[in-house]
Amino acid sequence: MKLTPLIAGALSLILICLLGCERDGGELVAISADVPLVEIENWGTVVIADKADKWGTDDYVLNAATITGDTLTLNVSYSGGCERHDFTLVAADEFLESEPVQLRVVLAHNANKDACEAYPTEDYHFDLGAIKTLYLQAYPQKAGAIVLRLKGAPDGQIVYQWTK
Repeated sequence: MKLTPLIAGALSLILICLLGCERDGGELVAISADVPLVEIENWGTVVIADKADKWGTDDYVLNAATITGDTLTLNVSYSGGCERHDFTLVAADEFLESEPVQLRVVLAHNANKDACEAYPTEDYHFDLGAIKTLYLQAYPQKAGAIVLRLKGAPDGQIVYQWTK
């Protein structure tokens, strides 16, 4: 069976990609020392605190918010592009009593003095394990739900629920 040059080239490119890289902990890692590491996912930090200013007050636009399992994914746009941008999800340390309980959360953005004028849009992921632990300490039970009161989320909130 003969391969056309186009098909042979495409298969060669796929083979190079498969052999030259491996998956390691959610990141694409280059095996060759002369190829830089490429991060394919942005993970933000989650902190339990009473104020968010310590982690950044730079502007951003929250385009979408979703929760899959214990991971909150926020699609954000911001001005910059030359420096690393840090996003921190700051959760209050007390629940608002309701059914289900509510928790105030704020997305803090530190642009690290980035003066560039590009306007990137990216997904940032947050492990909600610390928030689940806080909930289970206050309400020990097998399943739970928390209304996360997040400015910019659909209706200003998103529901995080799980079963043990």
